[in-house]
Amino acid sequence: MEQASGLLALDFDGVVCDALDECALVTWLGDRPHDLTLSGPEQLARVPAEFTARFRKVRNYARVLDHFLVAHHPEAEAIGSQAEFDRLFASFPDPRIQRFVAGASDARDWFRNTEPDFWLGLHTLYPGVADLLLRAGVPVVIVTAKDEPSVRAILDRHGLETAVAGVYGECAAKPEAVREACARRGIPLEAATFVDDNLTNVRRVSATGARAWWARWGYQTPEHRAEAARFEVPALELKDLPALLPPTAS
Repeated sequence: MEQASGLLALDFDGVVCDALDECALVTWLGDRPHDLTLSGPEQLARVPAEFTARFRKVRNYARVLDHFLVAHHPEAEAIGSQAEFDRLFASFPDPRIQRFVAGASDARDWFRNTEPDFWLGLHTLYPGVADLLLRAGVPVVIVTAKDEPSVRAILDRHGLETAVAGVYGECAAKPEAVREACARRGIPLEAATFVDDNLTNVRRVSATGARAWWARWGYQTPEHRAEAARFEVPALELKDLPALLPPTAS
């Protein structure tokens, strides 16, 4: 796992930080009116506990914001596989998905801009990640489904914005983003390291030639763990993060 000179590309939610409550909140508001007279903490308190539990299950399968809509599907409680999740998501018509994404994005923008302390407080960095960003020894880019302004605001809150060379936000095609990040810097794909908690993303980026690692501390299911073992997908635990640092920095 020794990190040679090259590029380090990291997913954000589920790798750099945990934002389950924030994602559940904007998902809840993405499919219903947002009462702007209520504060963020009041809005969060109104999210039913059963919805948050259902969202937690959905989050394990989702790759992009669009997928969060499945938490509103009446059959979401019974999801037992990635195929079942994909089937439920495919049952939504495109206009419904677009309305949801717009509503959830508007809610996120509202909290980030009008109640930044509340909103930022819903994002917790995973242990050891800040040190990795600061001491990586190579350019670090964030490749994430989260929007770029949100990522930069969270990094800035923790004094880490200058530790990141670029942010590829609202990214649904991570292999293309990793290719572009390498090409822009003249770095061979084989010298890039990618870390994501979504197994599909890891396998797709691995096919580019980059070294792709599955973050075991993020969102996952027993099915994903079995698939990772079957295909011998390289995995990381939080305790392994120092191994991604250059030898002189570890």
